[in-house]
Amino acid sequence: MAQFFHHNPFGYCLRCPRTQHLHLCFGNLALVATTAEFQEFRRFIEEEHERNYSAYRDPEARCIALRTPTERMALVLSWQELEQLHEILETTALLLEVEALLG
Repeated sequence: MAQFFHHNPFGYCLRCPRTQHLHLCFGNLALVATTAEFQEFRRFIEEEHERNYSAYRDPEARCIALRTPTERMALVLSWQELEQLHEILETTALLLEVEALLG
């Protein structure tokens, strides 16, 4: 059975019991990652969250473009969506850290 780490109205993060990969589902975005890849993505989102924190924003306007490695392709999120994605990633990272300390 999959181990859920966190969920909110926008998505969730869980660990596959077979592969031990983390599965992040957020709106229509899906990421399957090793723990190291997950942490790299989390750091990227943390940087974007900090960069956009003090910017004027309409919480529902999709005006935050997150560049991808694919040329001319970006993920476009609202502040509200970025906040929810950040919450899922940070809570999952915290629980992974607790698990490592207890393990």
